[in-house]
Amino acid sequence: MTYRLAIASSDGKVVNQHFGHADRFHIVDLDTENNTCNYVDTRNSERVCEGQFHRESSFDRVADVLKDVQAILVAKIGEGASAQMESRGFTVYESPFLIEPLLEKILSDRLWEVDRWRSPTKS
Repeated sequence: MTYRLAIASSDGKVVNQHFGHADRFHIVDLDTENNTCNYVDTRNSERVCEGQFHRESSFDRVADVLKDVQAILVAKIGEGASAQMESRGFTVYESPFLIEPLLEKILSDRLWEVDRWRSPTKS
């Protein structure tokens, strides 16, 4: 099975973006049968945070950009924003780490089973 992740990163090497400030996400497929990760693309997205203010429509637009993604990796996310994205079916992780070893850890720990990610959609 293949799960898709969105990674908030400015450089593609480290999860280093706050969810609300991220204007792009790197998309990676996790192949759980072969224990491999493959870069898919980078998607531009609307920033959700406008100071201390968040528009509901901004969450909808980010969710639409990430509609084929099961989990989102960010450096930081507030409780409200996390709840907003989880209510839209995403599993969200604060994980300010190097991307490659983080993906290896997700595969080895089988997080999609532990945290019960929603089923992948067929392409």
